[in-house]
Amino acid sequence: MARDRDSLAWAEFGDTLRLPVDPDNDYIHGIPWDSAKFDAAWPLLDIGSGSGLTTVTLAERFPDTEILAIEPDPAMRSLLMLRVAERDDIRPRTTVLPETIKDAWLPAKCGGALLLNVIYFLGSRSREEFWHRMAEVLVPGAPILVSRSYGGKLSEVVERKLVNSARMGRHEYQRWYESRPVGDGQVEIVNTYRVLRDGEQVREVVTTVDPVGLDEERVLSEVPIGHFGIEELDDRYLAIRRLPDIKR
Repeated sequence: MARDRDSLAWAEFGDTLRLPVDPDNDYIHGIPWDSAKFDAAWPLLDIGSGSGLTTVTLAERFPDTEILAIEPDPAMRSLLMLRVAERDDIRPRTTVLPETIKDAWLPAKCGGALLLNVIYFLGSRSREEFWHRMAEVLVPGAPILVSRSYGGKLSEVVERKLVNSARMGRHEYQRWYESRPVGDGQVEIVNTYRVLRDGEQVREVVTTVDPVGLDEERVLSEVPIGHFGIEELDDRYLAIRRLPDIKR
Protein backbone atom coordinates (compact mmCIF):
# COMPACT_ATOMS: atom_id res chain seq x y z
CA MET A 1 0.00 0.00 0.00
CA ALA A 2 1.25 3.50 -0.87
CA ARG A 3 0.08 6.75 0.67
CA ASP A 4 0.16 9.79 -1.61
CA ARG A 5 -1.14 13.31 -2.04
CA ASP A 6 -4.76 13.13 -3.17
CA SER A 7 -4.07 15.49 -6.06
CA LEU A 8 -1.24 13.26 -7.29
CA ALA A 9 -3.43 10.16 -7.13
CA TRP A 10 -6.31 11.99 -8.80
CA ALA A 11 -3.97 13.17 -11.56
CA GLU A 12 -3.24 9.50 -12.28
CA PHE A 13 -6.65 7.93 -11.76
CA GLY A 14 -9.26 10.68 -11.97
CA ASP A 15 -9.91 10.93 -15.70
CA THR A 16 -9.97 7.15 -16.09
CA LEU A 17 -12.46 6.73 -13.25
CA ARG A 18 -14.77 9.23 -14.98
CA LEU A 19 -15.20 6.82 -17.92
CA PRO A 20 -17.42 5.80 -19.54
CA VAL A 21 -19.02 9.23 -19.39
CA ASP A 22 -22.70 9.25 -18.43
CA PRO A 23 -24.12 12.55 -19.79
CA ASP A 24 -27.05 12.39 -17.36
CA ASN A 25 -24.80 12.33 -14.29
CA ASP A 26 -21.48 13.78 -15.42
CA TYR A 27 -20.83 17.21 -13.94
CA ILE A 28 -19.24 18.53 -17.13
CA HIS A 29 -22.42 17.87 -19.11
CA GLY A 30 -24.72 19.34 -16.47
CA ILE A 31 -23.35 22.88 -16.20
CA PRO A 32 -26.26 25.35 -16.59
CA TRP A 33 -24.56 27.73 -19.01
CA ASP A 34 -27.65 29.57 -20.19
CA SER A 35 -29.01 30.42 -16.74
CA ALA A 36 -25.54 31.29 -15.43
CA LYS A 37 -25.30 34.09 -18.02
CA PHE A 38 -21.54 34.51 -18.33
CA ASP A 39 -20.49 37.80 -19.90
CA ALA A 40 -18.31 36.52 -22.74
CA ALA A 41 -17.25 40.04 -23.71
CA TRP A 42 -14.65 39.80 -20.92
CA PRO A 43 -12.12 37.10 -19.91
CA LEU A 44 -13.60 34.11 -18.04
CA LEU A 45 -11.98 32.35 -15.07
CA ASP A 46 -11.75 28.65 -14.24
CA ILE A 47 -10.72 28.57 -10.57
CA GLY A 48 -9.20 25.28 -9.46
CA SER A 49 -9.04 23.91 -12.99
CA GLY A 50 -7.69 20.50 -12.02
CA SER A 51 -6.76 18.41 -15.05
CA GLY A 52 -8.40 20.89 -17.43
CA LEU A 53 -11.73 19.24 -18.21
CA THR A 54 -13.64 22.32 -17.11
CA THR A 55 -11.17 24.66 -18.81
CA VAL A 56 -11.63 22.97 -22.17
CA THR A 57 -15.40 22.84 -21.69
CA LEU A 58 -15.50 26.55 -20.83
CA ALA A 59 -13.35 27.42 -23.86
CA GLU A 60 -15.52 25.31 -26.16
CA ARG A 61 -18.68 26.92 -24.86
CA PHE A 62 -17.28 30.43 -25.48
CA PRO A 63 -15.09 30.01 -28.59
CA ASP A 64 -14.21 33.71 -28.95
CA THR A 65 -13.41 34.49 -25.32
CA GLU A 66 -10.14 34.64 -23.40
CA ILE A 67 -9.87 31.97 -20.68
CA LEU A 68 -7.76 32.07 -17.52
CA ALA A 69 -7.22 28.72 -15.77
CA ILE A 70 -6.03 28.94 -12.16
CA GLU A 71 -4.46 25.76 -10.75
CA PRO A 72 -1.77 25.85 -8.04
CA ASP A 73 -1.19 22.08 -7.78
CA PRO A 74 1.77 21.01 -10.00
CA ALA A 75 0.48 17.52 -10.79
CA MET A 76 -2.96 18.68 -11.87
CA ARG A 77 -1.51 21.69 -13.67
CA SER A 78 0.70 19.47 -15.83
CA LEU A 79 -2.41 17.67 -17.13
CA LEU A 80 -4.17 21.00 -17.60
CA MET A 81 -1.23 22.35 -19.62
CA LEU A 82 -1.17 19.24 -21.81
CA ARG A 83 -4.90 19.43 -22.51
CA VAL A 84 -4.67 23.07 -23.52
CA ALA A 85 -1.46 22.58 -25.53
CA GLU A 86 -3.06 19.87 -27.67
CA ARG A 87 -5.90 22.14 -28.77
CA ASP A 88 -4.97 24.60 -31.51
CA ASP A 89 -8.35 26.31 -31.14
CA ILE A 90 -7.96 26.88 -27.40
CA ARG A 91 -4.22 27.33 -26.78
CA PRO A 92 -3.82 30.89 -28.17
CA ARG A 93 -6.49 32.34 -25.88
CA THR A 94 -5.98 30.32 -22.68
CA THR A 95 -3.59 31.40 -19.94
CA VAL A 96 -2.67 28.97 -17.14
CA LEU A 97 -1.85 30.61 -13.80
CA PRO A 98 0.06 28.59 -11.15
CA GLU A 99 -0.85 30.67 -8.08
CA THR A 100 -3.90 30.50 -5.83
CA ILE A 101 -6.83 32.74 -6.69
CA LYS A 102 -5.86 35.31 -4.03
CA ASP A 103 -2.31 35.65 -5.42
CA ALA A 104 -2.79 35.14 -9.17
CA TRP A 105 -2.61 37.99 -11.65
CA LEU A 106 -6.05 38.72 -13.11
CA PRO A 107 -7.31 41.17 -15.73
CA ALA A 108 -8.98 44.30 -14.39
CA LYS A 109 -12.38 43.10 -15.68
CA CYS A 110 -13.69 39.53 -15.94
CA GLY A 111 -17.01 38.21 -17.17
CA GLY A 112 -17.52 35.28 -14.79
CA ALA A 113 -15.88 32.38 -13.00
CA LEU A 114 -16.27 28.65 -12.53
CA LEU A 115 -15.79 27.55 -8.90
CA LEU A 116 -16.46 23.81 -8.89
CA ASN A 117 -15.68 21.82 -5.72
CA VAL A 118 -13.24 24.46 -4.45
CA ILE A 119 -14.87 26.71 -1.83
CA TYR A 120 -15.07 23.91 0.77
CA PHE A 121 -11.29 23.51 0.76
CA LEU A 122 -10.63 27.15 1.69
CA GLY A 123 -10.20 28.35 5.25
CA SER A 124 -12.23 31.27 6.59
CA ARG A 125 -9.53 33.88 5.88
CA SER A 126 -9.02 32.55 2.35
CA ARG A 127 -12.77 32.61 1.69
CA GLU A 128 -12.94 36.24 2.81
CA GLU A 129 -10.04 37.14 0.52
CA PHE A 130 -11.64 35.24 -2.34
CA TRP A 131 -14.91 37.20 -2.21
CA HIS A 132 -13.01 40.47 -1.97
CA ARG A 133 -10.91 39.57 -5.02
CA MET A 134 -13.97 38.61 -7.06
CA ALA A 135 -15.72 41.85 -6.14
CA GLU A 136 -12.70 43.72 -7.54
CA VAL A 137 -12.52 42.04 -10.95
CA LEU A 138 -16.01 40.85 -11.95
CA VAL A 139 -18.11 43.18 -14.04
CA PRO A 140 -21.72 43.83 -12.93
CA GLY A 141 -23.93 40.86 -13.79
CA ALA A 142 -21.05 38.40 -14.04
CA PRO A 143 -21.57 35.13 -12.14
CA ILE A 144 -19.43 32.92 -9.98
CA LEU A 145 -20.86 29.50 -10.77
CA VAL A 146 -20.54 27.45 -7.57
CA SER A 147 -21.10 23.70 -7.31
CA ARG A 148 -23.11 22.49 -4.33
CA SER A 149 -21.78 18.93 -4.19
CA TYR A 150 -19.54 19.24 -1.13
CA GLY A 151 -21.92 21.23 1.06
CA GLY A 152 -22.87 19.95 4.49
CA LYS A 153 -21.43 19.34 7.93
CA LEU A 154 -20.60 15.71 8.45
CA SER A 155 -21.87 14.42 11.80
CA GLU A 156 -21.52 10.68 11.20
CA VAL A 157 -18.88 8.34 9.88
CA VAL A 158 -19.35 7.27 6.26
CA GLU A 159 -18.14 3.70 5.97
CA ARG A 160 -15.88 2.74 3.08
CA LYS A 161 -17.81 2.23 -0.16
CA LEU A 162 -17.02 1.76 -3.84
CA VAL A 163 -17.90 4.95 -5.74
CA ASN A 164 -16.16 4.56 -9.13
CA SER A 165 -14.86 1.73 -11.26
CA ALA A 166 -13.38 1.72 -14.78
CA ARG A 167 -11.26 -0.49 -17.02
CA MET A 168 -8.17 0.27 -19.09
CA GLY A 169 -6.44 -2.62 -20.81
CA ARG A 170 -5.98 -5.51 -18.39
CA HIS A 171 -6.55 -3.30 -15.34
CA GLU A 172 -9.68 -2.44 -13.43
CA TYR A 173 -9.41 0.80 -11.44
CA GLN A 174 -11.51 1.38 -8.35
CA ARG A 175 -12.05 4.31 -6.03
CA TRP A 176 -13.29 3.60 -2.49
CA TYR A 177 -14.52 6.50 -0.34
CA GLU A 178 -14.90 6.96 3.42
CA SER A 179 -15.12 10.01 5.69
CA ARG A 180 -15.49 11.10 9.31
CA PRO A 181 -15.70 14.35 11.29
CA VAL A 182 -12.44 15.27 13.00
CA GLY A 183 -13.40 18.40 14.97
CA ASP A 184 -13.03 22.14 14.44
CA GLY A 185 -15.43 21.93 11.50
CA GLN A 186 -13.14 19.73 9.43
CA VAL A 187 -13.85 16.43 7.73
CA GLU A 188 -11.31 13.71 7.01
CA ILE A 189 -11.91 12.09 3.62
CA VAL A 190 -10.00 8.93 2.76
CA ASN A 191 -9.84 7.79 -0.86
CA THR A 192 -8.49 4.33 -1.59
CA TYR A 193 -7.50 3.70 -5.20
CA ARG A 194 -7.16 0.02 -6.10
CA VAL A 195 -5.81 -1.56 -9.27
CA LEU A 196 -6.96 -5.10 -10.11
CA ARG A 197 -5.63 -7.42 -12.81
CA ASP A 198 -7.64 -10.53 -13.62
CA GLY A 199 -9.64 -9.86 -10.46
CA GLU A 200 -6.57 -9.76 -8.19
CA GLN A 201 -5.45 -6.54 -6.51
CA VAL A 202 -1.97 -5.55 -7.66
CA ARG A 203 -1.75 -2.01 -6.27
CA GLU A 204 -3.37 0.24 -3.69
CA VAL A 205 -2.93 3.98 -3.07
CA VAL A 206 -4.55 5.61 -0.04
CA THR A 207 -4.93 9.40 0.27
CA THR A 208 -6.38 11.72 2.88
CA VAL A 209 -7.82 15.22 2.48
CA ASP A 210 -9.30 17.50 5.14
CA PRO A 211 -11.82 19.94 3.67
CA VAL A 212 -13.72 22.34 5.89
CA GLY A 213 -17.14 20.88 6.74
CA LEU A 214 -19.16 23.86 5.56
CA ASP A 215 -22.85 23.68 4.94
CA GLU A 216 -24.39 25.77 2.20
CA GLU A 217 -25.97 28.18 4.66
CA ARG A 218 -22.55 29.05 6.09
CA VAL A 219 -21.03 29.56 2.64
CA LEU A 220 -23.83 31.85 1.52
CA SER A 221 -23.81 33.82 4.78
CA GLU A 222 -20.23 34.88 3.98
CA VAL A 223 -21.07 36.31 0.56
CA PRO A 224 -20.62 40.10 0.90
CA ILE A 225 -24.00 41.83 0.92
CA GLY A 226 -24.15 44.71 -1.52
CA HIS A 227 -21.54 43.21 -3.83
CA PHE A 228 -23.24 39.95 -4.83
CA GLY A 229 -26.67 38.47 -5.29
CA ILE A 230 -27.38 34.76 -4.85
CA GLU A 231 -29.35 32.72 -7.38
CA GLU A 232 -30.26 29.05 -7.07
CA LEU A 233 -29.95 27.68 -10.62
CA ASP A 234 -30.78 24.03 -9.87
CA ASP A 235 -30.07 21.38 -7.24
CA ARG A 236 -26.37 21.27 -8.24
CA TYR A 237 -25.37 24.88 -8.90
CA LEU A 238 -25.61 28.40 -7.52
CA ALA A 239 -24.80 31.64 -9.29
CA ILE A 240 -23.23 34.27 -7.03
CA ARG A 241 -23.76 37.28 -9.26
CA ARG A 242 -21.81 40.54 -9.09
CA LEU A 243 -24.16 43.46 -8.44
CA PRO A 244 -23.60 47.03 -9.65
CA ASP A 245 -21.82 49.07 -7.03
CA ILE A 246 -24.14 51.38 -5.12
CA LYS A 247 -23.47 55.00 -5.96
CA ARG A 248 -24.54 57.70 -3.56
